Amino acid sequence: MHRRQFLRAVAGTAALSTAAALTVRDGDARSPESGASDAANATAANVDSTATGTPSGTPTPTPTEAVATPTTGYEPIGSVAVEGATEAVLTPDGETAFVAVGDGFAVLDLRDPANPTVVASERGISPPGTTRRMGGVRDVKYDDGRLLVGGPAGYDPDSFYGIALFDVSDPTAPAFLRAYETAYPVHNCDLAGAYAYLTRSDREANPLLVVDVSREAPREVARWSVLDHDPVWQSVPRPLRTLHDVFVRDGFAYLAYWDAGTWVLDVSDPTDPEYVADVRERDPETLADLDGLAVARESSEPPGNDHYAATDPDGSLLAVGKESWNSNFGKEGTTPGPGDPGGPSGIAIYDVADPRSPEHLSTIDPPPTADSNINGVRTTAHNFELAAGHLYSSWYRGGVAVHDLSDPAEPERVRYFRRSSATNFWTARLAAPGGAVVATSFEDPSALDAPARVYTFPDVPRATPTPTPRPTDATTVPTGSGGRPATETASGDGGGDGRGNDGGDGIGTDATEASDATAGDGPGFGPAAALAGLGIGAWRLLGGEGSAEERG
Repeated sequence: MHRRQFLRAVAGTAALSTAAALTVRDGDARSPESGASDAANATAANVDSTATGTPSGTPTPTPTEAVATPTTGYEPIGSVAVEGATEAVLTPDGETAFVAVGDGFAVLDLRDPANPTVVASERGISPPGTTRRMGGVRDVKYDDGRLLVGGPAGYDPDSFYGIALFDVSDPTAPAFLRAYETAYPVHNCDLAGAYAYLTRSDREANPLLVVDVSREAPREVARWSVLDHDPVWQSVPRPLRTLHDVFVRDGFAYLAYWDAGTWVLDVSDPTDPEYVADVRERDPETLADLDGLAVARESSEPPGNDHYAATDPDGSLLAVGKESWNSNFGKEGTTPGPGDPGGPSGIAIYDVADPRSPEHLSTIDPPPTADSNINGVRTTAHNFELAAGHLYSSWYRGGVAVHDLSDPAEPERVRYFRRSSATNFWTARLAAPGGAVVATSFEDPSALDAPARVYTFPDVPRATPTPTPRPTDATTVPTGSGGRPATETASGDGGGDGRGNDGGDGIGTDATEASDATAGDGPGFGPAAALAGLGIGAWRLLGGEGSAEERG
């Protein structure tokens, strides 16, 4: 049964008011607890392994000094320094990027991918009604000319806790609309129509918070937690069931709940989220028996931890990234031993055409690392995007990768960039098929005082649509849906083996990677590819993400 059969009628969406900006609170007492890192704040991953057969990590060699040889063939085509850059989201036309920068956001012009340019920024955001400013902003989300800014990612008593909404229909002149104040950190968020979806890090229920932001005075309309589905989760240590991230598309919300797994909710009525399915590897009874150092190990090692989840545009594939390494808390030595699950973890791919019955298809292994420990050379997946038949992923110091998902049971890595000594990637996004891939490196490990950078890479080659002759008295041009030429969907091999792989095996480690990147000189590469290959507009009309579904 197709997933769309599970959708109820979408609740009516009120028009977004542009009246006076207001700041609203969720009404709970604020916690004064100190801030925490992205990894420390996150905790969530469970998938019934008997049903899915998901691998839980592989042992790694004894750690050695991390040495990285610059990759060859696949290289950035441009970059720009953006102080504090982490998450990035793009407009549907791929011409503008909005980047979280800690105290706000920056706006990048991507029309020339070889020369990305900062054209605007909003920093030191202090919503009306408060003297505090937003801090710890690690996430932004775009939808239909609006940008949602959430934070702080961790506990910071000096920061404004909550979200701010901006009108970015003119990207060069963002205009503040309104804000909503929460009592707890907002580690991540999403925006879909009139509703904002927030991870409410209260260290107890850790619920999803749904806020109607169409009103002059935004208000909470729903909460949902794994504790609501089954109270048995109350007995599980809180660090193992933290809601780390939320992704919303086409009436479904996908919640990355760390060791509690990834949960699918029907949010076609955002005021009444309903459980659909969960994908997890551990049962709550087993997790409830853990205490002390065992909890610390579980919260950082495989089979956890579900860190980020996203679907492809039509919702048929789900990717779940796990952020877990070898921890060895309270153990001797630094390498996996008997009974130690090791790490790092990768990205699991599921068939979710029937969202009530996710089926595990494959797991993409992480790039090798010379030090698999939690404080070693991290190469787990951070944020990623499924678009145009490919997975675009960031792997911290493991680099940026592109996988062909033509056969999701056997994903094929077709592009790979890695420079462990100088980059540490947070996210990867596709601007347009055949055009640019955008990725943010939030630090240079060899120069920690250097600013973060936003890089652009060439996409894999795409077929150039066959020119369509104009109709004449003697000829008739077949048309597809909407009267568009049927030949607009023409495909070709793009060179190489038909998947954009024109040589090189793309395999390497941070100890030896002399030839670890797939070559990047095939047809369709370079800044002009978006014009020479399948155009952005055609992609959006032929199955790419439309503005209502662009999620970042």
